[in-house]
Amino acid sequence: MIIDAIQEYITAYHNLSKAITNDQEKEYFVEHADVSKATYLLENLISSKTMLQPAFELLLKINKEEALDIIKSWYLSRNISRAITDPVEDLDIMFTDIKDILGEEELDKLLKNKKKYEKKYEK
Repeated sequence: MIIDAIQEYITAYHNLSKAITNDQEKEYFVEHADVSKATYLLENLISSKTMLQPAFELLLKINKEEALDIIKSWYLSRNISRAITDPVEDLDIMFTDIKDILGEEELDKLLKNKKKYEKKYEK
């Protein structure tokens, strides 16, 4: 039973890896995805750090506000000095995606408001 589940996971992971990095597949996804369902699924991939970078890129293209909210709530609002693991290891690529897809102005706006996010998302 477990062996079958592991095999299914490996097969699904391989298929997802091929699809989520294929330019034609990504273009079709952006143009035809049910935004609500796709947002939910992409957020799950991002939070599990499964295909985080391509998932974030797609989320940024289909639902800019949710993608930016992830940056704000998961990264910019955290006190990383107390983190056990490196919570910002992926930010460089995510910031590059924001700059490339939304423009440098949007990235600057996001970074300039860091203090506001720290207060809003405090637990």
